[in-house]
Amino acid sequence: MMFKNLAIYLMVPVLSLSMIFNQSAYAEWYVGGAVGVAIPHNVDDLAVSGSGFSVDISSFSPDTAFAGGIKGGYFFESIPYLGMEINWSISAPDVDTETINATITGTPTGLYVGRTTGDFIGSVDVDSVSSFGFLAMLRVTDEDASKEYFGMQPFLGLGFTVSTLDVKSATIFDTAGTQLGTTGSSDSATDIGFLLSAGLNYIVSDNIKVYSEYKFQTVEHTLTMDTGVDSKLTNESSSVVFGASYSF
Repeated sequence: MMFKNLAIYLMVPVLSLSMIFNQSAYAEWYVGGAVGVAIPHNVDDLAVSGSGFSVDISSFSPDTAFAGGIKGGYFFESIPYLGMEINWSISAPDVDTETINATITGTPTGLYVGRTTGDFIGSVDVDSVSSFGFLAMLRVTDEDASKEYFGMQPFLGLGFTVSTLDVKSATIFDTAGTQLGTTGSSDSATDIGFLLSAGLNYIVSDNIKVYSEYKFQTVEHTLTMDTGVDSKLTNESSSVVFGASYSF
C-alpha cells in the first residue's frame, strides 16, 4: 500500500505538467532498447501461511539473470530537461539450490506438509519477471551535453512499476538432496511498486544515442501455489543494461 500511495504522489504533478506544456510545445520523442543483467537482492521476508500454520523462511538469493527491455518517451521543447517515459523489461532470476531455514508453526499443508522447523534445500523455477515502468525523467539538455560535457548526458527517472512475477514451481529437499515436496501449481502476481532509473547517454548524432542505465525496483507480491496457502515476499532487484535510442 505504501508503494501504491507513493506512485500516486509522484505521478500527479508530472501528469499535470504534461497537460500544461503539451498544449504549447511539441515534444522530442525517443525510442530505445537495451540488454544486460538483472541482479536480484536477497529475499529476506518470505512468509508462507495457511489455515492454522505459518512458515517463516530465512534469507535466500535468486540468481543473476539476463535482462532486456524497450522504452519510449519524450522531453518537452519548452522545458527540455523534463520528460516522461514508459518502459518494459523482462528477466527470469531462478533460485537453483540454496540452503534455507524454515521456522514452522502449527500443522502445515502444501509444500511443507508433514515438516517441522529445520534446514532444507530450496529451489524456485521462475518463468519470468516482467515490468512496465512509468517514469518522470530529468536530464542534462542535448545542447549542454554537447557543449559542456563532451556529448555525455546524465539522466534520472523516478516513478512506479507494474510488475508481474510468474513462478512455475517451488521445490524443497532435505540436506542430503532427497526431494521432499513441490508446489501443486504455478502462479503469477501483478502488483505496483517503486522504480528508480539512473543512466548516461552518449550523443552519437542528432538522432542516435547509446546509453548505460541502472534500475532499481521494489514490489510486494503474494503468490498462491497450493490451495489455501499464500506466499508473501518483497521482490527487490537491480539491473544494469546497455543500449541505444533514436530521437525524432
